[in-house]
Amino acid sequence: MSSKLAGLLKGSSKPLPVLHGKPHSKHYYALLVSVMVLAFVAPLVDHSVLSHVAIAIILLTALLISTLAVRREEKFDWKSIALALAAGAAWTLAFCSNMPPFNTTHFQMFSLVTILVFFIYIVRIMVLDILTGEVNSNRICGGACVYVLLGFCFALIHMMIAIDNPYAYKDNIKADETSIEHHERYPLLIYFSFCTLSTVGYGDVVPLSRSARACSCLEALCGQLYLAILVARLVGMHTAVKAEPKRLQAERLLEIEKS
Repeated sequence: MSSKLAGLLKGSSKPLPVLHGKPHSKHYYALLVSVMVLAFVAPLVDHSVLSHVAIAIILLTALLISTLAVRREEKFDWKSIALALAAGAAWTLAFCSNMPPFNTTHFQMFSLVTILVFFIYIVRIMVLDILTGEVNSNRICGGACVYVLLGFCFALIHMMIAIDNPYAYKDNIKADETSIEHHERYPLLIYFSFCTLSTVGYGDVVPLSRSARACSCLEALCGQLYLAILVARLVGMHTAVKAEPKRLQAERLLEIEKS
């Protein structure tokens, strides 16, 4: 009986079906490079106008690459393009211009909210794509991009808290000062956000207000839960893809035996 089954399987011209994901058209390699450069350069900037312009250029590049990375096939996502242009223009006017009303705290808050909405929109599209289809290096890069973008999202929230309350955070390196200066908020809070997301916690920057502490706790939880859930999901998807051909072959053997 076993030789008969082997002969039937060997002579079968119908190939075994294999589980494949949906055709993948999103490419996250360039996006990962751009957000990593932004994360690396951000803590290095000073309060000069040239530094703000350089950060604005890098940020605009990351925004445009994000719109290209999440587009579907050959079609452009006009919603993401509009959000990217609005976010880039708002950031440039708020932090690279000294003319009113662009230098006001209200407009700075508006620019941060615009960028935050864009990042959340991009992260949502990327997460839905990462959790569907087969596991490959591109989707792994996408998972890393989402993790870095989470750090930027929380950094924007920290900046909004600092704008609303200058005494919400304290830089322990400058022991004689109880508030973070305006020109130091961007590089310092980007650094603080990624330290909190990875739960490093050096202690050189301390949240003092209730909203700052609540945001820091939420960021630490999101960072750890994201890594745990994403890794478990990717391993499960990879195992399912590897095990699917064997399962289908066993089902075919069972059908042959019944016939």
